[in-house]
Amino acid sequence: MLLFGIRIQAINEIGAGPFSQFIKAKTRPLPPLPPRLECAAAGPQSLKLKWGDSSAKTHAADDTVYTLQLEDRNKRFIPIYRGPSHTYKVQRLTEFTCYSFRIQAASEAGEGPFSETYTFSTTKSVPPTIKAPRVTQLEGNSCEILWETVPPMKGDPIHYVLQVLVGRESEYKQVYKGEEATFHISGLQTNTDYRFRVCACRRCVDTSQELCGAFSPSAAFVLQRSEALLPGDVGSLDDPKMKSMMPTDEQFAAIIVVGFATLSILFAFILQYFLMK
Repeated sequence: MLLFGIRIQAINEIGAGPFSQFIKAKTRPLPPLPPRLECAAAGPQSLKLKWGDSSAKTHAADDTVYTLQLEDRNKRFIPIYRGPSHTYKVQRLTEFTCYSFRIQAASEAGEGPFSETYTFSTTKSVPPTIKAPRVTQLEGNSCEILWETVPPMKGDPIHYVLQVLVGRESEYKQVYKGEEATFHISGLQTNTDYRFRVCACRRCVDTSQELCGAFSPSAAFVLQRSEALLPGDVGSLDDPKMKSMMPTDEQFAAIIVVGFATLSILFAFILQYFLMK
């Protein structure tokens, strides 16, 4: 956009007349050039793209509208966003896949050219969170921990990390890492609280990267004395059979009431016997 000052003069056979007053005029601005496209954040199913200067002061005075296009499987660009924003999150994408984009800026001067093609890739998904493991007491001071399995993800194998929190310790310690979905641990102590948790990890074959999901809820376990267990009836405190052997609060209260009633009747008979004599 350029500013010009224009004046005019008339000339004939008599001579040249005076110049007119200046008139100011300016050319129309050129259509805006496309901004540089960048990937601000990448996820397994999304890409957050940004472009231009997104500061509040610049954005308030900017009347530019942007058109963002995505290349489909047929190598055709389709519009996925049009507006004044400087960011856009593309969702419902496939993990570990490359996507191509281009962008165009438009203003009162018209639509500018499209940018070059930019290609960005989504990341790989982490394994899902596993349910709390099951803990079963075995003979001796040992127990067995079992957990659900996760199938391979896009050809990448899955392994597991098992951790335990002992007593009043503040940090979990790793006791197992491998592909099996069960683990035996020995050397446990009675009257000690144990909490077990497990997570699934994805070993990426093509990148040698390890992606671990969140840890499961913890499973509590207390080792019972061996003489308190009937032969062939071993289990954790969470075993329904073990819970059924313990009286409930209501049953315990009823036992106390019956005991007091029995003692009262017995004392009444004894007192009546001595009074009659």
